[in-house]
Amino acid sequence: MKILVLVFHFPPISGGGVVVITDIINKFAELGNEVTVITPDLDWNGEQFNPKINSKIKVIRTETPSRNKIKIAARRCQSNIKKTAMEIGKSNQFDFIFTIFHPFHLVPKAAVEAAKELDIPSIVKVDDAIYEKASGIKSLQRKIEKRINGKTLRSGTRILVSNNDTKKIIINEYNVKPEKISIIPNGVDLSLFDITSEKDPKKIVFAGAMYYHRGLDILLEAIPFVIKKIPDAKFVLLGSGTEMEKLKKIVIENKLENSVEFKGWIKREQIPENISDASIGIGPLRLTDVTSRALPIKVLEYMAVSLPIIAQKGTLPDDVLENKKNGYFIENANDLAEKIILLLNQPKKVENMGIQSSKMVQKFSWNNVVKSIIEETKKF
Repeated sequence: MKILVLVFHFPPISGGGVVVITDIINKFAELGNEVTVITPDLDWNGEQFNPKINSKIKVIRTETPSRNKIKIAARRCQSNIKKTAMEIGKSNQFDFIFTIFHPFHLVPKAAVEAAKELDIPSIVKVDDAIYEKASGIKSLQRKIEKRINGKTLRSGTRILVSNNDTKKIIINEYNVKPEKISIIPNGVDLSLFDITSEKDPKKIVFAGAMYYHRGLDILLEAIPFVIKKIPDAKFVLLGSGTEMEKLKKIVIENKLENSVEFKGWIKREQIPENISDASIGIGPLRLTDVTSRALPIKVLEYMAVSLPIIAQKGTLPDDVLENKKNGYFIENANDLAEKIILLLNQPKKVENMGIQSSKMVQKFSWNNVVKSIIEETKKF
């Protein structure tokens, strides 16, 4: 098949969404499909993500207004993206257009409109479904964008969501017909992760962006209770973000420097070695509109290296974290501390829950997920 992919987030931009799209297009190509990617040419000054892109994939970067201001570029890039898609679409018989939906950029609008004009199907994979709450002018802006995004989703041939909760949001918030929506989860490249690594029986790991929704302040609140019972417990935090300096201050104020290590942002290829020797993986610890039933890639990576997971109740889907089977849902900092202490004191329970995580993650292999995406095209 010939697949045209239109996306906003693309290397060297870093983040979970970029990992998702690069894994998907690489798997598309690996399965024998011809893939062309159109993405805006952005001036990205953040952490760099430079994964290996299959040599059979053609990447076209379009001229983008306000290219050094990502939030503005996200809304201004659609015209050139669509123009380029139309130009190459007329000279190449693509089977479908694939795009990733996020509320704050308009590339899906370009993708769906181009597909309609080229008379080919469009598949829209929903990354994030809703905005954080806003007020004032920003609230008005989001209402306008929601109207645009709703039309985009309703016009797409097929909408892919990761779980039933997101499906309900797409139906209720954007008025999309249920029959247009299919549930296909995010995935993980299991070949990158070693489940035979020796575990550090006292290491607890968090990997991901350090922002409010992740609830790392709740973890820091729990740590004093943990080290009172288990003094040599070690908490390793991977990643960076807007909350990082605030979190470091909390660690210093509470004299937790010997128990907490901030490793900062690390390269994608270094993630497996940094999480594989841990005993517990920490998922989202604060329930918000953003984290409700979401599926961070890092949680699948914890599972890929056989870690039990601890997360706030209501954040992760039930087929990712099954309470008391491959980890625990918790409700507050005290509950979190109790579950960490429980696991660190019972290595066999850690091992058994890790085995369950490893079994449960198999269905999230990108090989299976991407085959499911391609199967969707046979329904048109």
